[in-house]
Amino acid sequence: MGSGQSARKLTIDNEELGVITISESVAKRLAQTINNTNANVTNEVRSATLTKPSTEKIVTSQLPQSGDIPVNAGYPTYHQQLTLSALQIQQQNEQEFSEQDNYWQKRLENLQQKYSEINDIINTEHKKATEQLYMNDKKVVNIQDAVQPCQSSSEKVFNCYESHPKEILKCDTLVKEFFNCVDQRRAHVIAARC
Repeated sequence: MGSGQSARKLTIDNEELGVITISESVAKRLAQTINNTNANVTNEVRSATLTKPSTEKIVTSQLPQSGDIPVNAGYPTYHQQLTLSALQIQQQNEQEFSEQDNYWQKRLENLQQKYSEINDIINTEHKKATEQLYMNDKKVVNIQDAVQPCQSSSEKVFNCYESHPKEILKCDTLVKEFFNCVDQRRAHVIAARC
């Protein structure tokens, strides 16, 4: 705790792992070396064409008889390494992102369609159930006109809780009366339906 210096760390993520950036001076030097090797190759070609009869004998003895002669046999070639630039990587990432976005858009549309179908089914089933209820009972029940059962017992319990907010056990007998009243009403309604 304060006895040592805290070391700060800086982490840099390299997004272009396959790309090597070089300065202009290095690029010029590489171009010069390529031009020098091309000049050396042309000098060798000129010297080879001047002494043509002696090289033909050597070349024919060294070449395989199968006829597979490479096009640039004996000459150095420069193979450029294929690297991805930042633009190509960004384009690939954007393409992958758009593919993923399209995939999830389709999935979302399918889910929304399925949920709307389920919602329609639930609504039709609800309408059927309410129609059957009204047809079976042959009377319409209006919620606003319905009377709450055990209204007097409910008011007694409410008043007891208001008068004794921190002593709710004093209202125990009133709660039991209310519970019994509701239970009797429920049994009476069930018996009337049967």
